[in-house]
Amino acid sequence: MLRIAGPHAVTQLPGFAEGLFSVQDLSASMAVRILDPRPGWSILDLCSAPGSKTTQIAELSRDAASVTATDIDATRLERVAENIARLGLKSITIVPHAQLERGTERFDAILVDAPCSNTGVLSRRVEARFRVTAQAVKDIAAIQKGLLAKTAGLVKPAGRICYSTCSIQRRENQDMVRDFLAGHSDFELASESLLLPSIGPFDHDGAYVALLVRK
Repeated sequence: MLRIAGPHAVTQLPGFAEGLFSVQDLSASMAVRILDPRPGWSILDLCSAPGSKTTQIAELSRDAASVTATDIDATRLERVAENIARLGLKSITIVPHAQLERGTERFDAILVDAPCSNTGVLSRRVEARFRVTAQAVKDIAAIQKGLLAKTAGLVKPAGRICYSTCSIQRRENQDMVRDFLAGHSDFELASESLLLPSIGPFDHDGAYVALLVRK
């Protein structure tokens, strides 16, 4: 792991275009590490754009899993394709969101990197603070709840769901997961982590990650 000191255009860094590395905040990389993808698994990244976590899944599973990437935003899925091509990964298939909803496949593991209020990344997304209202958090929580409910029917028995946000709001994180568990008795909470923003030798954004396992 290397830390880049000062602002740089990532695409201009030597080796980036050749697929020698990816750039990710420490907090952003936490979700896939907790998901712990393995070779041979069928894995779904439900909100995959722009693809940094999708490619991380493929790399951690040694490009030997079957990774399905989708996103409700078809235009942003093009970014996923760009990252896959740049890194030369072979285990990822991009599927339009509508096609996924029509399918019957069940997965060993699912990543739900949910849209959120961005309160954990305000140092980089300063405009987000003007969008964070009680109503905005309520509205985004409704979307998050729907995404989690959707994945409950897509995971195999003994499979796992990793739910993550770049928010530090309890309503989007701990309360969301406990509400899900209250309505889905066939799941249990294996772990959860809340990482607050920090400044230091390896400063990082805020994030929340919960690992849910189907019994």
